[in-house]
Amino acid sequence: MWHIQKLLLIFTYNYLSWATIDLNIAEFQYLADHLHPEECRRLVASLHFSSYKEPKALDVAEENVSKDIPCIRLLLHWNSQKGEGKGETHEVVQHRLRQLGRADLADWLGKTVFHELGEELMEELKNPFDTVINVTERQTYRMPQTLSTEYKWDPTEWLAFDTICWAVIIGLTSFAFFLLIKAAFILFMRKIRRFPPRKYRTLRTDEGSDSEELFDIRTHNNNP
Repeated sequence: MWHIQKLLLIFTYNYLSWATIDLNIAEFQYLADHLHPEECRRLVASLHFSSYKEPKALDVAEENVSKDIPCIRLLLHWNSQKGEGKGETHEVVQHRLRQLGRADLADWLGKTVFHELGEELMEELKNPFDTVINVTERQTYRMPQTLSTEYKWDPTEWLAFDTICWAVIIGLTSFAFFLLIKAAFILFMRKIRRFPPRKYRTLRTDEGSDSEELFDIRTHNNNP
């Protein structure tokens, strides 16, 4: 009978990758071996509730759990079902174990899961580039040999960098021309302020037109 159960466990092991995230068959087997049948049924019944606190209808739910099914099968069934254990973590089982008074199993489960995660992390850190190298080799092998990866630069090709350079040059030239015009205007205004326009005053005389002497150019030329 045990051999049949063992074959069943091996068969269901393939579905664990689609079940809880961080629990495996060995950990479920350990829990099943260290739980009394009543505790196991109560644990499975409590795992079907989504509330954080201990369900009030737990006694009724426990009665609906079959006594003829082994504990490991009950745990694996919950583990692989969508809406139950599928996609959950060990924290759900650990929390229910504490509510049932099995803090010893809850502590063991937490330490075991984190220990296994630490070992997997260390393995990844030892060879961090193995996966990248394998993927790169496969992609290089699949690359068509007719494609050339060399880039040939065409000096006549107009690039976006050329546009940016010309825009900067035109902007600087316009700014310099504006400064030159402004400087010339300032110098011109300073020159005007330095030499203000002269104002002439009109002279008035009391003599009339009768006292004015007439000048005859012929008389002036005949005088010795």
